[in-house]
Amino acid sequence: MKKILAIAVMGLMAVFFAMAGNGHGNGHRGNQGGSSSNANSSSNSNLYYDVTQETTANATVVGFDTAYPSRLIVTLEDGNQTSVFMAPKWYLSVQGIAFEDGQHVTIVGVLTTFKDGTSGIIARQIVSGDSLFEFRDANGVPLWKAVRGMAGKRGRGNGRGHGAAAYGNVSPCGKLSTVISDLPYEDLSEAEVDMLVKMRQEEKLARDVYLTLYEKWGLRIFSNIAQSEQTHMDAIKVLLDKYGLEDPVANDVIGQYSDQAFVDLYSVLVNKGGVSLVEALKVGATIEDLDIKDLEDEIALSDNQDIKTVFQNLMKGSRNHMRSFNRLIVANGETYLPQYIAQDEFDAIVNSDMERGVVYDADGNVLYTCGRRKH
Repeated sequence: MKKILAIAVMGLMAVFFAMAGNGHGNGHRGNQGGSSSNANSSSNSNLYYDVTQETTANATVVGFDTAYPSRLIVTLEDGNQTSVFMAPKWYLSVQGIAFEDGQHVTIVGVLTTFKDGTSGIIARQIVSGDSLFEFRDANGVPLWKAVRGMAGKRGRGNGRGHGAAAYGNVSPCGKLSTVISDLPYEDLSEAEVDMLVKMRQEEKLARDVYLTLYEKWGLRIFSNIAQSEQTHMDAIKVLLDKYGLEDPVANDVIGQYSDQAFVDLYSVLVNKGGVSLVEALKVGATIEDLDIKDLEDEIALSDNQDIKTVFQNLMKGSRNHMRSFNRLIVANGETYLPQYIAQDEFDAIVNSDMERGVVYDADGNVLYTCGRRKH
């Protein structure tokens, strides 16, 4: 198993080194001192947007401005409150864009002075959980100019995206652990033992890389998906305990693994993801790309219902993660090309809806939805 794993890891490392020469993409421009005070037009909708002054800010929603419903009031990380202009009220309504008090958001935009003399931010996009809300294109041109009168034709953000559940938590409604315990014990082949040991470490690798990239870039998609990866780790741990197998994650420290191949791969991934924010997003997409391929292969090799059930739900989570990373990659004017799954499979995943509130059975069919079991 270790020989096979080492070969797979070397292949992944080769992919990343090959990608390194392809440029870093546009990324966020991150000029923290940038300011645009050219808001001299007659309305918020026509505020001047200078993409060269773009910055990124993490914040917590306080609520909508009652005097200016196209603005969001947020508290920044330094404790100061500011206004964020998004788009005209009609556009927000058409797109179904709403935020809750206390919701964590990442704002990409430029600093400005509004016509009423107050300072704030003009948002190009806002990320919250797995939802991406876009108001302007990569050149700063308002998207609402193209959609007036086309209600419902555009909109990426479906839902508010709080925490890991927004990314396809492996155990929505707390059902998966119950499903696993209800399924019978079955003899494990050597290949099945190896795959459980491997996937426990592979899910930890994903979690560790995302936590590290969050520390580097501060983009909440990494911390939120890391929470989801923890649930993936926990699901495999249920199987290890069920069959009395030794847990390879004896020391749950970021970047430390029982198998040296994962130690090496962790280093490669975080170094690649440290080059730029776009490259970090591509690292995330590649991890999920590999996860999906590995899980597909292992489902085909296993005949144990509990293993296949867990892996089907892990794969659902990885598809959701892939969708989330790809949305941000595309929003930054870049493209991710799949390295492990086929292009048509990748296209089908990223062009389909998020899979939420369901538990799949061993064959990938819906077994539970939140609140009830399918019959």
